[in-house]
Amino acid sequence: MPSVTNQIFRSALTIARRSAVGIMLAVVIGACAQPRPDGSTAAVSPLPTPTLSALFSPISAPTGQPSRATSAPIPVPTRVSEDARDQSDTAVLAEQGIVAYPVFNDTLSPDWSLQHSSQISVDPRSSDFVARGSYAIQARPEIGTGTLYFTLNTNSDRIFRREQVAALRFRLSGGRDAIDHEAMAVTIVGSNAQPYWRANDRSVQLDGRVTDDAPVFSETRLVFLGINNDIPAGEWVDVEVWLDELLFDPDYAYVTGFYLKADSEEVPTYFIDDVSLLVRTDRLAQP
Repeated sequence: MPSVTNQIFRSALTIARRSAVGIMLAVVIGACAQPRPDGSTAAVSPLPTPTLSALFSPISAPTGQPSRATSAPIPVPTRVSEDARDQSDTAVLAEQGIVAYPVFNDTLSPDWSLQHSSQISVDPRSSDFVARGSYAIQARPEIGTGTLYFTLNTNSDRIFRREQVAALRFRLSGGRDAIDHEAMAVTIVGSNAQPYWRANDRSVQLDGRVTDDAPVFSETRLVFLGINNDIPAGEWVDVEVWLDELLFDPDYAYVTGFYLKADSEEVPTYFIDDVSLLVRTDRLAQP
């Protein structure tokens, strides 16, 4: 009979355990549904279904068709007119106390001449390639080195004292050809005897000169005038020669001319336009 007794004891223990679990569930359910002041009970809301954060949600591919309401038209770039450019340039120079006196501006000034150019073919009314206006100067060096020489006439209405002249400025292009920035040189010429150009003027001397073969005035290549690269075909560049930066030039009283020098093999053709002398206005009153 002990086995029957043991079986009865185990059955009673199982029933007790089940009853305990039921009591615990009842307590939990009762805690989650406490009566409200009005006697009703609050329903237990189920937990929300977890979702992916918007940060990780897939991004829809753009359609490539912006709406008309948000797409703004792209402005069309406009070119600044030459007149506006000249006015702006004049204003900038005026702020620096400088005025530009034209040597060539569509036509050669009557105060200046090109007749002393040598070994070069010159067309002062070329329309083949122009920076501004209708004409530019076309120069074609002949065999050897050609010199495009601008000289101040003896009957000029103006004189240019050295301390008044700040710089020479012009536009340069090779037209259909590129220009090697080491193949051309620019020289400013002056005098201590008269305010205009004269052949064989020896009034300016260099201290320590032992030969007359070398030029008195420095021939400065484009590379030393800020033209750091070759001038591409079809392009114009602004060239400025500031006289105070020509450290190897002698002292002289008057600016009487200037020239460009190039070899025919290296620079077969070039164009020059908008040539002017930049003069300091605060020194114009000096004799």
